[in-house]
Amino acid sequence: MNEQFYELPQEKQLRIINAGLEVFSKNDYRHAVTDEIARKAGISKGLLFYYFHNKKSLYLYLFDYCASLIINQVMGDEPGGSGDEPASGGNEPGGKAARWETVTDFFELLEMAAEAKIKVLEKTPYLADFMVRGYYSEDGIVKEDLNRATMESVSSAFRKYFRNVDYSKFKSNVPPMEIYEMLVWMTEGYLHDKRKSNASISIKEIMEKFYVWEKWLKQIAYKEEYQKTEA
Repeated sequence: MNEQFYELPQEKQLRIINAGLEVFSKNDYRHAVTDEIARKAGISKGLLFYYFHNKKSLYLYLFDYCASLIINQVMGDEPGGSGDEPASGGNEPGGKAARWETVTDFFELLEMAAEAKIKVLEKTPYLADFMVRGYYSEDGIVKEDLNRATMESVSSAFRKYFRNVDYSKFKSNVPPMEIYEMLVWMTEGYLHDKRKSNASISIKEIMEKFYVWEKWLKQIAYKEEYQKTEA
């Protein structure tokens, strides 16, 4: 992409981003029309391709943007993580420890991450549908890039976010990373099924499902003395 995109006023950046998210969230990659994205953004198609050299470049930028938005909200790295402004592409480390850095329980951290992610989904139109389409894309043009980006972001976030966890609570034969992945897949699979059936996505229902799945996985993963949870 052209770095001059970042020199645009934030309001214009967001218009282009939101137009792209809307069109790509309602259509699979091949059927998303860039003319429509440009029209919704209030710019010409030529200018859209001046900032993003082609459709694939725009799509992958939007995927990285959304992933950064979610990670920034979860990590509490920058105010823009709330979805009020475009992600800057990099975060300066703060002097004050984020709340998640003081938590040592694996499942408490999972809850905090889920609740932070939900805040982004509530504030950013089309993000949930766009990301779900991306995760389950079978389009050969973007699938390999998306799979690589997803694996890298999940692995990096896991290492950083869970670095202070007390893993002695886990049963010896249970890999924490696999528990994390299972909960992510269950939640995103639920969203995927909702999208396929054209059913509306209820944030409250998602969280209710999440807490049930989390409880089940805790019973599988933790030693008996750590099974108790507060009512």
